[in-house]
Amino acid sequence: MPGGLAMGTSYSVAALLGSEITGSDTLGAIAAVGLSIGQSFAGIPVAVLMAKRGRRIGIGTAYLVGAMGATCALFAALTETYLLLVVGMTLCGCGQAGNLAARYAGSDLATDRDRGRSISLVVWGNTVGSVLGPTVGLGLRSLAGTSEGGSGFIFSYMVSITLFIVASGVILRRLRPDPLLLVANASDTAIRGPRFSDLGLIFSHPAARIALLGMMLSQGVMVGVMTVTPLHMRDGNQEPLIIGLMISLHIVGMYAFSPWIGRIADRISKELLIGIGAVITALGSEVASHTDASDVAGHFIGLFLIGIGWCSSLVAGSALMTQAFPTEVRVATQSTADVLMTATGAAAGISSGLAVEQRSYHDLAHWAALVSVCLAVVAAIAVIQGARVRETVTQDD
Repeated sequence: MPGGLAMGTSYSVAALLGSEITGSDTLGAIAAVGLSIGQSFAGIPVAVLMAKRGRRIGIGTAYLVGAMGATCALFAALTETYLLLVVGMTLCGCGQAGNLAARYAGSDLATDRDRGRSISLVVWGNTVGSVLGPTVGLGLRSLAGTSEGGSGFIFSYMVSITLFIVASGVILRRLRPDPLLLVANASDTAIRGPRFSDLGLIFSHPAARIALLGMMLSQGVMVGVMTVTPLHMRDGNQEPLIIGLMISLHIVGMYAFSPWIGRIADRISKELLIGIGAVITALGSEVASHTDASDVAGHFIGLFLIGIGWCSSLVAGSALMTQAFPTEVRVATQSTADVLMTATGAAAGISSGLAVEQRSYHDLAHWAALVSVCLAVVAAIAVIQGARVRETVTQDD
């Protein structure tokens, strides 16, 4: 919860602070996408640390690096130094890598029958912190009143620093016994770190391939649209507090319904759930694409639906990725998938600002809907192929 709150507070004000410092929406979006870039870079080192020392040390260290990033962003606000903001948000991304790794801690001791629910409960644990984060961050910006430049964002990053430190302390003190080390000792298995060859393992496994594609494309759509929506709403002269509430509702969609989504993932085909999530994401993106900058309802509804679709693909994809491989390589394949997922989000976020400046927010959201439709089609094909394989096996029996 404090980890999600720290991340949400940092992310919600990054694009606005970057735009305030530079006067460019593209540079503002790039500053916010530093979070996704940091996730990508941190994924492998955090996985290596977890393979050697367990989830507790890996996740706790990730949160401490996130606190360092929030400190850099605080000094960026004080000095109005854009480069320092980018560095700070990149380090904050390491904290978000810790949040992502935490969901797999929920699956370490689970079975195939309840893995989706176990992952979803940890994802749900982010809800309170992540939902309140944007409201806190932008609410503090509004309370700063007429403060000009970066100084109005100082309090937001002070809160973020504190919460990252609290998150680290909770994990390092309370995550005992370490679930990853417990399952490794029980099965007498050596957990290895990620290797480049893990890409081949994922691509050679049909279920892992669709899991990876679902997580990558849903992340790209979510980050791409979410990064520029606050800037679009600001162009419509909407208040920072309203923008923060929009982000909070989006994050409600991302996390609040995850326990129910996890139960669905354990009862139906996970490939089917990825497809359903893609359809929901496409619908939300299309609603956003038809919303003017000064309107509120379309942004709230569209981003809320994108959040639900993203959660469906994440929970189903994570469970599918985990059950596809034996214990000794799960950390390696999980981290490889997360790096590819967050890298896709980073690329989408960086390009989203440029796409809006060159075309429009409406075009960007419409393109995001088309990407989601493509994912839905691929998921449908996987479901049909899986049904045919099961039918063939039944006939052979």
